[in-house]
Amino acid sequence: MEENRFYHSENLELKHVVELGAQTHIHATKVLKLKAGDQFALFNGDGFDYVAKVIEVSKHKTCVEIIDKYEVNHESPLKITLAQGLVVGEKMDWIIQKSAELGIQFIQPLLTERSIIKLDRERADKKLEHWRAVAISACEQTGRSSIPDILSPLNLTQWLGDQNQKIDSLKLILTPSKAQNINHLKKPFSSIVFMVGPEGGFSEKEMALALNSAFIPVNIGQRILRTETAPIVALSIMQNLWGDFA
Repeated sequence: MEENRFYHSENLELKHVVELGAQTHIHATKVLKLKAGDQFALFNGDGFDYVAKVIEVSKHKTCVEIIDKYEVNHESPLKITLAQGLVVGEKMDWIIQKSAELGIQFIQPLLTERSIIKLDRERADKKLEHWRAVAISACEQTGRSSIPDILSPLNLTQWLGDQNQKIDSLKLILTPSKAQNINHLKKPFSSIVFMVGPEGGFSEKEMALALNSAFIPVNIGQRILRTETAPIVALSIMQNLWGDFA
């Protein structure tokens, strides 16, 4: 695997010459000081890494030739969806970044009763674009060639209605009370969906709706963790129990 990896949003094919995106060009030439003849990896989310050889460098662009490709499988055997109550500021970025590093497949942002952040359509679209960029950056770092899907924010009630149709997933909701420890669960034989509340947690109504939708209440220990800490710890535990940390 090449040491340096960059995401490229367009199609990649052997022997084709491609021009790097503006941000990749800047990082490759200004930070890494790459020059003609140097090689690195490009990926576009199709499960392959493409070996790119620099053939032209100028002030405003870098062109590379695709000289090889190889399949990359750094994906977790666990197919996990994190349904995360929307949180403010950089907390959501942190959750998305670390979840992508830990092998998450889907992230579903949820609009909940206690979510401080409120999003209209335009702001939601901008947030979604930013969150996807955060996930891509995490994949560059970790060697993943499949990019987790960051879904458009949904109202919790609407999302739970969709989950009622999915009977084959292990459905978990993190809560500090009246719950079994996640370590006591049996290894799932299907996908996993787990819910984490915003800063103020889920309301009683939301918790009841989740339980009525077959979500199992679980905790990850005796201490109450912050909303940006809880999903990362839970993901790490699941990867250790059933995934590729074991």
